[in-house]
Amino acid sequence: MKKIAMTAVLLASLGLLAACEQEPEDKMESAADSMGDAAEEAGEAIELKAREATGNERTTGEKMEDGMEDAGEEMGEAYDDAVN
Repeated sequence: MKKIAMTAVLLASLGLLAACEQEPEDKMESAADSMGDAAEEAGEAIELKAREATGNERTTGEKMEDGMEDAGEEMGEAYDDAVN
């Protein structure tokens, strides 16, 4: 759990550091995005630990399948944006 907490703090800190170089309006948005990303990463790590503890960890094939689906969706969106 310490690693998860440290990861969340590090991501939030990096987001705040990047926000220092922006306009005031953008700083709040950037900081909020960083905090959201950190919370999401922490949630994913907790979910993974729970799956490992219960023996329900996803297989490599399942992870690859999800990645391929996500990549396909993103490519479709990029194509639609380029065409429109």
